[in-house]
Amino acid sequence: MRFYISGGRESAEKIAEIGEMLARNGHIVTVPASPGSSYDALFEAAYKRVFSVTDADFVLLLLPGNYETHVELGLALASRNNKRIVLWSETGEEYAVSENACTFYHHTAVERRTGSFEELEEMLMSL
Repeated sequence: MRFYISGGRESAEKIAEIGEMLARNGHIVTVPASPGSSYDALFEAAYKRVFSVTDADFVLLLLPGNYETHVELGLALASRNNKRIVLWSETGEEYAVSENACTFYHHTAVERRTGSFEELEEMLMSL
């Protein structure tokens, strides 16, 4: 299975750990790298991320995210042919209905998961 895993900067260690775990189990995992700061590096990173999200079978976004996480969610929704899209939050605060709520977190194609990191790992190991 092809995975795309992303999230905010504070999730970098968790993202790397999940990526290693899934790769050990034979999955193809894409984790976006820091793009650099030149125009060419940003252009290449954007191209690779769009391809990786749209090509993935499973998109996992760890919350809280950043603006790029929202773009990745949009790409996943727009290209969702048989794609599983999972948002994970330790607290679930990001899913609360409020004036700052992200509408697309509540799309029917999105699975909202809440729980400990260990529970997330267990869920992924069962795939």
